[in-house]
Amino acid sequence: MLEKSEVFDVFKKFKALVGKKIGNLICCLQTDRGREFTSLEFNQFCSANGIAKQLTISYIPQQNGVAKRKNCTVMNMVCSMLSEKQIPKEFWLEAINWTIYIY
Repeated sequence: MLEKSEVFDVFKKFKALVGKKIGNLICCLQTDRGREFTSLEFNQFCSANGIAKQLTISYIPQQNGVAKRKNCTVMNMVCSMLSEKQIPKEFWLEAINWTIYIY
């Protein structure tokens, strides 16, 4: 994403991908209180698709850091997998899929 305005479209694509590839539904989404996540359009989409939204408390770094730490852990696992098995970097997306599957 180059701009925050793209978040809604990317989330819709992500939701479709999760449903198609993994066969699971997104039932809850925890986000910060950024405007890209609290728009009327985003809220209506989540309500229509049965996605509960949990917003973190403003200015509480402990809550905002949860997603960042998880992303960091996943990316560290991906980098480890790619370097250990000497897999070319063009397979990083597949490595992310496998990492999330086993994590």
